[in-house]
Amino acid sequence: MILIVFVLGLLNFIWGEKVQAGGGLGWDGVYYADMVRNLDSLISGGQLNSYYAHRILPSLIVRSILLFAGTPTSDINIIRGFELYNLVLLVGACWVWKRVADSFSLSLSGRWIGFSGIFVNFQCSKQAFYYPVLTDVTALVVAMLLLLFYVEKKPIALFVTTIVGAFCWPAVSICGAFLLIFPREDLPREVIEPAASTLTFKSVTLSSLVKLGGLVVLIMSIIGYITLARVAPVSGHASTVFNNWLKILGNVMPFNVVPSFDRLERLLTGLPSLIGMLVALAMLIGSRSFLPALLANLRRAQLPLVALAIAAVLIPFYMVKMISNPGIANPNSMLQLIKRVLLPGDDLHHLQGKFLLPIVTLAVFWGPVVLLLLLYWKAFCVEARKLGLGVVAIIAISLPLGLIGEPRFVTIAWPFFVLGLVLALESSSTKSSFKYVLAALTVVYAQFWMKLNLAPFLPQVPLYFMHFGLWMSWWAYFVQLTAVVLSAIWLHKTVIKVGITKDKC
Repeated sequence: MILIVFVLGLLNFIWGEKVQAGGGLGWDGVYYADMVRNLDSLISGGQLNSYYAHRILPSLIVRSILLFAGTPTSDINIIRGFELYNLVLLVGACWVWKRVADSFSLSLSGRWIGFSGIFVNFQCSKQAFYYPVLTDVTALVVAMLLLLFYVEKKPIALFVTTIVGAFCWPAVSICGAFLLIFPREDLPREVIEPAASTLTFKSVTLSSLVKLGGLVVLIMSIIGYITLARVAPVSGHASTVFNNWLKILGNVMPFNVVPSFDRLERLLTGLPSLIGMLVALAMLIGSRSFLPALLANLRRAQLPLVALAIAAVLIPFYMVKMISNPGIANPNSMLQLIKRVLLPGDDLHHLQGKFLLPIVTLAVFWGPVVLLLLLYWKAFCVEARKLGLGVVAIIAISLPLGLIGEPRFVTIAWPFFVLGLVLALESSSTKSSFKYVLAALTVVYAQFWMKLNLAPFLPQVPLYFMHFGLWMSWWAYFVQLTAVVLSAIWLHKTVIKVGITKDKC
């Protein structure tokens, strides 16, 4: 596993292409490079906002390496420094994964499935070296360490990792605090595997879902056509009748029809993903007995661990406040991003009509393990509850982040997702072809072999953006949606039975 990660990194380092924006630094990378060069003056001069102050750690480490080596802080040296830094982190993360796998005595196939889910995907196999001047790889390794120290019940190491990791990814503070307040311990059996779920969907048949989906598509098509025709009237023989009808409709209605249709279309586009997320959360909770168990664990919480959890949040908060300038606006907020996805504004009209876009963008970014999570979600939820309330909390706060359209936002939770899936797969039955199908899909989805600096449809936009829902073009959406659906069907055919796993520890 270490050899695979090292070889992929080395090949990318020597022959790999680089993002073209910012002279190879990328978009946000320009700011991180500026921190490498001028970190002290940015802080002393009050030129650092809280957004980048929360992501200062990787730039500080690369800056220290370059200064220690006496190397000029040129663009190419900063890029190379981040590449080597990311490679060392990924190799080290393989060792962390081995320790986690040993803790659960995972089978050989389970170890490889977990390895492929964490390391052989677009994030680690391509983006880490194509767009190296970012904090994503550091965040992933911090997430691996959080998982390791939680599993091994090492609260001090978990606390230190949380404090340090909060300066590469803001969500680390909250996640680490949850893991400290809810240390790993067994939940009651009726919570882990409830006898009967409080939410049942037996009355929902495949036929009814297909009919409902067809009706939604039909309504959306009509609304989209009317909106498009209103904005850009149709031409040709039928245009006069249609445009006149629109004018009459606009005159008789007490409100502007097109904006109303437009808002409805935006809402309906995000609604399926929102409903799916809510159902996933309900399945994660499992039953009504979850809340009493949660309250009981809060009452039994150890005061030293509660104190560490509070400190894990407050220390980074006040340190960021000390080194940042509150007068400088941040690029965006989480609430703003969620709102833009569920109700796209004028600058994101291209998102309208792209149903289940979060699933598409998560799958093409993190690989076929996302599809396995969908197939094994019920068994995964059981394993998440077995791992403890801390893991359940991290999964719960990460699911809404998956709606945003930037799959990197779930980075801190990703190792927890992968471990839960592997544990669910350990006692599930699959056909002999499963491992070959998964291996083939993993290589295809990792895309380390694909050249991104090509754009046959939009010369100014690299293929890099086909992995991010907020900027995914229509042609990329249709192609990748088809690939995701076919991949899910292919994987489903290799599954004989989705089982509930036995306790591993």
